[in-house]
Amino acid sequence: MLWLLWILLALLIVIILIIWTKITLFVDLHHVRDNDYYRVRLRAWFGLIRYTYEIPVVKVKKDSPRLLVEKKKGMGDQGKEDENSWSDYSVEDGLSMLENAKQFLEQVVGFHKIFRRFLQKVTVSDIRWHSRFGLGDAALTGILTGAVWSAKGGIVVIISRYMKLKDMPVMSVTPVFQHLWSETVFECIISFRVGQAILVGLRTLRYWRHTSKKRRKRWKSSNKNKTHSVKT
Repeated sequence: MLWLLWILLALLIVIILIIWTKITLFVDLHHVRDNDYYRVRLRAWFGLIRYTYEIPVVKVKKDSPRLLVEKKKGMGDQGKEDENSWSDYSVEDGLSMLENAKQFLEQVVGFHKIFRRFLQKVTVSDIRWHSRFGLGDAALTGILTGAVWSAKGGIVVIISRYMKLKDMPVMSVTPVFQHLWSETVFECIISFRVGQAILVGLRTLRYWRHTSKKRRKRWKSSNKNKTHSVKT
């Protein structure tokens, strides 16, 4: 009996350690002309657990202020249109579409509340965001400089509103008027506890099951109304 208590105590200690484990993410985004990479490093338990993920995503088109982004296209007939194609919608179909839209909005609002609670527990620190760019035209480069400053300020405001911003970000925007150039360096540290992420997952699962039950009840009631209207 004593060994069983020791096992339960050990399991309890392990569960508490997991819940209070702090996850730290080191985000490192670099874009320097054609040398681009995104790197996210995960660290926990004072560096005993480590994981690094890297992926290149964007290339700069040479001799042009444009970005080339890889896209995946789905299979299908493109450029073809069906002539004389009509759809017949009844009043019930319209009400059903409105009900589906209402349910979608309810889910979006519900998930937003859940994740907003989680984001309030997330800490962001050591933001370093430096940009250097040039469009080959001094006037356009000057206009874009102001726009980039506004965008960075807006993003920082959003981060501080939804998360815990530990310190003031260090940012700079340097215009290059002489030639075409594109360079951005973004670094930050994001930290949260595993227990908070688990709680978000449980709340999401509970909310999803609750909304699924409501949808089934509405579907059954709508079917009963339809059968009743057909009988009458």
